[in-house]
Amino acid sequence: MPHLTQSLRIQGGKQRRIRPLETTANLKLPYILPSQAQKHVTHNEALRALDALVQLSVIGRGATTPPSAPREGDRHIVADGPQEGWSGHAHDIAVFQDGGWAFYTPLPGWIAFVLAENLLAVFDGAQWARLSTGAAGMVEKLGVNTAADDTNRLAVKSDALLLSHDDVTPGTGDMRATLNKAAVVNDAGFIFQTGWSTRALSGLLGDDDWKVKVSPDGVTFYDGIVVDKDDGTVKFSRGVRDPNSGQLTTSLIPAVTKDIWRINVNTSSGSPRTYAISSVRESVVTLTTNQAEEIFSTDMRDASMVRVWNVSKSPAQSAWVNWNNAANQINVANMADIATWEAGETIRLGDPTGINALNMIALDISNYMFNNYGRVWRQRGLLFSNSVLGVGGPVRMDYSGSGATGTAFGSVSNGDGSTQSTMVSVFTTERSPISNSNLLFIRETIMAPATALAGTRLCRLVGIYA
Repeated sequence: MPHLTQSLRIQGGKQRRIRPLETTANLKLPYILPSQAQKHVTHNEALRALDALVQLSVIGRGATTPPSAPREGDRHIVADGPQEGWSGHAHDIAVFQDGGWAFYTPLPGWIAFVLAENLLAVFDGAQWARLSTGAAGMVEKLGVNTAADDTNRLAVKSDALLLSHDDVTPGTGDMRATLNKAAVVNDAGFIFQTGWSTRALSGLLGDDDWKVKVSPDGVTFYDGIVVDKDDGTVKFSRGVRDPNSGQLTTSLIPAVTKDIWRINVNTSSGSPRTYAISSVRESVVTLTTNQAEEIFSTDMRDASMVRVWNVSKSPAQSAWVNWNNAANQINVANMADIATWEAGETIRLGDPTGINALNMIALDISNYMFNNYGRVWRQRGLLFSNSVLGVGGPVRMDYSGSGATGTAFGSVSNGDGSTQSTMVSVFTTERSPISNSNLLFIRETIMAPATALAGTRLCRLVGIYA
């Protein structure tokens, strides 16, 4: 090859002689050198490179071996692990020129249109990655004043975001934003954060009901509003707070009428009262007398459960009665509660003083709630019709939402014991130990000269305060 002509460059006030480059910096096109023979060869080589690389589009970027019948000018991006005639040229641009394959090594930032995929690919120095789908005008990621990533493919840092109807094309005048999720169990919604910690969510979250959730810490979330997809009804899951008092308001849910406390037999003792155990078998307690109806009646089945205590144990052990099997038998909800109970021991209807100060009878209505509403929740109160009657004189029935001193109130039968009926509202606060409902407490009292509480006395549920 002819010698290269020396060139002069001034550096630091001194002259230095340097050798010029033999190829261009970017496309590596060969220079025609001084005194070079067959200049047309070098010129044609540069033209071939320009033809290969200018307006670069390739057939594909997934092949590792040359095609069997290439046409002159065909261009490919060689994939990883190339073989045969492409071996050693991974990521290069292979061009079929003059009956053979020529290879051009890309520099970072080179862009090629991939015909097979209808997209633009960019070389990042290690791989060819998708840049855009050219004809569709779509980009894989877009960051405005910040960097987008694989999760947040559109990222914007701005004081405001404006989306307006199309008045240029013009459009329809509408402006709609669509959030689409793959399945019911997925989420489609908005996340609201403070300092990158989530404080509220809004959208279709985990199902197809529209929800608003809030969080005090980004970890625990509460449903605030739920709009049912089937009928558009709105649920305020945590209640509605009065803006003046700051207290939660209540709403009354009309209830399917059901007796949650009903005793159909005359009872010579008020509450608390006791009974002797004859035997215990699995979940059934047999009494020594036919007094099971004084504890639990047939009318209460599938509606309520009543707490009884084995006071022969120390400390006293409780169980919840949910059925009356016979005149002298009661059934408990959990037979493990009575596994150690024995004949001769005493059970008591009415809580011990350490449980509630007024020794009232505890009533759980979770069975009623589940059977009528399909779920159990901590009701804020109950509205019921109270009917009380005595034998030979007045008797009374009192109610409480907690069993605490000073909380009981109710009604008294007429002086001769005849029936007195009233509507009673009781706000309940004591959570049941066996369900997610609140307990109702009942006390029965015989007043002189009455000799017994008469059947049928009852507490008939007509409404639940949510």
